[in-house]
Amino acid sequence: MSQGSNSVSFSLVEEAKLWIQSRGLAWALSVAVHAVIFAGVVATMDMVVQPHENKAPAFEAAMETAAPVDKLESFELGDAPLEPTELNTQTLTEAAPNVNAQVNTSEADPFEAQGGGSEGSSSSSGIGADFATFGAGDGPRLKSFGGLGGAGEGTKFGSGGRGEGFGTRGKGVRQAMLGNGGTKDSERAVAAALNWLARHQLHTGNWSLGNYQENCKDATCAGKGSASSDAAATAMALLPFLAAGQTHREKGPYKKNIEAGLVWLVTNQKQDGSLAAGSGQPMYTHGLATICMCEAYGLSRDKAIGESAQKAINFICAAQNPARGGWHYHGTPDEPGDTSVVGWQIMALKSGIMAGLDVPERALTGASKWLKMVSQGTDGGLFSYQPDGGASPSMSAVGLLCSQYLGMKRSDPGMIEGVGYLMKQLPAPQARNIYYWYYATQVLHNVPGQDWDNWNRKMRKLLITTQVKGGCAEGSWDPAEPVKDPWGEAGGRIMITSLSTLTLEVYYRYLPLYKLEENEKPVALAK
Repeated sequence: MSQGSNSVSFSLVEEAKLWIQSRGLAWALSVAVHAVIFAGVVATMDMVVQPHENKAPAFEAAMETAAPVDKLESFELGDAPLEPTELNTQTLTEAAPNVNAQVNTSEADPFEAQGGGSEGSSSSSGIGADFATFGAGDGPRLKSFGGLGGAGEGTKFGSGGRGEGFGTRGKGVRQAMLGNGGTKDSERAVAAALNWLARHQLHTGNWSLGNYQENCKDATCAGKGSASSDAAATAMALLPFLAAGQTHREKGPYKKNIEAGLVWLVTNQKQDGSLAAGSGQPMYTHGLATICMCEAYGLSRDKAIGESAQKAINFICAAQNPARGGWHYHGTPDEPGDTSVVGWQIMALKSGIMAGLDVPERALTGASKWLKMVSQGTDGGLFSYQPDGGASPSMSAVGLLCSQYLGMKRSDPGMIEGVGYLMKQLPAPQARNIYYWYYATQVLHNVPGQDWDNWNRKMRKLLITTQVKGGCAEGSWDPAEPVKDPWGEAGGRIMITSLSTLTLEVYYRYLPLYKLEENEKPVALAK
């Protein structure tokens, strides 16, 4: 090293010594004080923002850097465990293959009464307090089960309390609720369906009715939907995961899939709250997506999801026809309405209430007005598409479910008439209609008794035996085979698979609405 270099180095060393002597102590003290303050702030933030240890990254941050979802490999139905009562990585992906598993579709098991949810009294919102149902009746009592957090005595919807809100989807409760009609084989079917949905998510995080084959391994996944609505496809794909208690904030095999799908929905939401994202029939799409966001918020309590869900609820209220109380395709209040669109909006409002969101009473009152306008039959238990039309099984199922959630009692003549009508339209292979089955299954599930048992046995057997069990389509339902579904052309394999899966998750998605009294014999309501 040269002499000049040595001089420079020596000079720098001397200056450093002088700086340390004059200012070093004060600087060190300042750093120490600021470090303590910063640590305190971080600890405080962690107490406020991080109520659970090992919590997943905040959804708000994920929105900024949503990574493409991982592609999943082929899945065989035999890999699903017999009792995946908690759908997690271990139960779904690490179980030993069971390629010789047999599907039990026996109709010979004796009927046994199961517990239902308490009917409750009317709430301040005008809807019967049927959303915060408690385990009661002759089946399993659900005294101390909370939501995803496990046991709890809290009062927040979905995450605590005695099975309130979405609490039936949590650990332990889900297993108990299977006794209300589910079986090991129905749970195997659900596990396979969730895997198929995850494998057919697009790299952008959304699903598509017509372009879901991006990750297909073979040609077995035919059946594209003709409708153009990625938002509807994404909502329908996410709902079965949420029904199983899976969220973007809890550890599980589909956490990334759920997170990416929610990110896509939120980032494509308009300022006015619409979640339709360019759909040709926006209110159909918006209703579905709102249900999805409300359930995601009810399960996760994610603030960003809650804000999106509330905006979506507000959009529904703004789009309601003020005179008739209905909703129609395009989401403008001057449209008269139709029962099909109305059904999705009432379900969205109901999900909003379950999640603890603000749902104005006038929206519910208006919805009741529409249902009254389209009610048919001797006692008003049948329903039509529009006021001047005739009753149909599909619209009657929609109308009855909405009427249940708007306060119609189990003993109401209209409910008895409607259930009797549905029981004359039982699930049958040649009468395939998953839209009708989806709604009717919920109606009958809400009425514990012989009718529910009869309906469920037929419905469960049909879905389990028609689920695809080979190739890339393993776990899905074909929209055209073995019999063409009337909704298959528009909604395609995504829609048919989503509604089929949700139908098999009805046992724990919600508690039964009406209580089967301990001293009440299970009798059929049908005349």
